[in-house]
Amino acid sequence: MAYHSLGALQRLAHDLARQRLSTVRWLVIDNSPQSAPLQASDLEDHPGLLLELVPGVEGDGFGAGCNRGFEHLLKAGWRGWIWLLNPDTALPRGDELHQLSQALTDLPPQALVGTAVRDPTGGLEPSGGWIDPGLDFRRRRLGAANLITDANPLAVDWLSGCSLVLQSSAHDPMARFDPAFPLYYEDMDLCLRLAAAGAPVLWLPAVAVSHQRGEGSHTSSARRQRLATVSYLRFIQRHRPPWVLALRTLRLLLTTLLRLPARPRRSWATLVALAQALAPVPPTPGATAARR
Repeated sequence: MAYHSLGALQRLAHDLARQRLSTVRWLVIDNSPQSAPLQASDLEDHPGLLLELVPGVEGDGFGAGCNRGFEHLLKAGWRGWIWLLNPDTALPRGDELHQLSQALTDLPPQALVGTAVRDPTGGLEPSGGWIDPGLDFRRRRLGAANLITDANPLAVDWLSGCSLVLQSSAHDPMARFDPAFPLYYEDMDLCLRLAAAGAPVLWLPAVAVSHQRGEGSHTSSARRQRLATVSYLRFIQRHRPPWVLALRTLRLLLTTLLRLPARPRRSWATLVALAQALAPVPPTPGATAARR
């Protein structure tokens, strides 16, 4: 999913081209076709790397872009696994595709599969975890201890879309991200919805990608704050009890008002997001809640 991310995509293209197992197809969704349009010639300088550049909609988020990619592949007749990667990920070893392919042979087609994600220092990013009761529902996340305790797939509640593998056509209805989440939480929402329908949600510690966080797309801080807050509140509204939504909303409102004099743009963006997120949202087909 690309938004002002040519440099990151060129580095990823280099890594994909040198993989031990070649890609079947590399699909890039351009979500900045007006402000920073991608050219296929900028990414095709790698023999054997089959690129498909799909025009997106200016400013579309991760979920909307992925959905467009799912539809594109469906029309092309693809029914296999799809590996979603952020533009700013890297596959430095050269055998990540082979490792992943081997691991997927033993997994059911309805599974959602995540890989380990390492930060620039080599540490493990919290790219998955579990949902607990109460206000701190995301406190249990994947960490270094999970790498050394077991090399087998680990059942979790949610996975990061930074490196997520699924067969979207293996689900009924077909797996799609909910556009009600414009920035963040769309991956967690998808995992919880599909898990409620019986899909295994699994993390593979043996397969790892690197992540240069923040280099894959660029947008203004106020806009990012607004969109992220909308997604955050809608996730709580859908998947957590009403009292958690009430307390978290109150805390966010009070914190924002206190910061308003010092950070007016970001604070105003948060207040706008509060009003937007708590307004009724039309239900999306296949996006039923999985409240615990």
